[in-house]
Amino acid sequence: MSIRFLSFSASLLVAGVVLMPTAMAADAAEKPCETDLCRSVRQSWASVRHGTSDAADWTKKQSVKGWDATKNGVSHAAHWTGKEGEKGWKATKNGTKEAVHATGAWTKKTAHDLDPGPSDKAPDAKTDASGQ
Repeated sequence: MSIRFLSFSASLLVAGVVLMPTAMAADAAEKPCETDLCRSVRQSWASVRHGTSDAADWTKKQSVKGWDATKNGVSHAAHWTGKEGEKGWKATKNGTKEAVHATGAWTKKTAHDLDPGPSDKAPDAKTDASGQ
């Protein structure tokens, strides 16, 4: 018997909870709150909603501006880096060529200084290594 009573009570409770918001909504639609406190709360809520909407719009616009500026900045930086990199590469290439030519000239001169080659005075074939 107690189980039936509990299930019946629970059914009534569930039915009441389900129907209560509908009844409250019907009452609220019929009689809006007109006290100073209710009007103040409605105005404050409308102001907050409007302010939030304005803030969201402003944030979106600023984000788009920031993104565009970042994108343009990155593009300009990449372009500048490319031009400077090309200049640096050309300077390195030219410097390397000049260094190779200078090294070749120095090597040739040094080799000539160390071994000037046959002189005009060729030693006699009859002399040996001791000079006799």
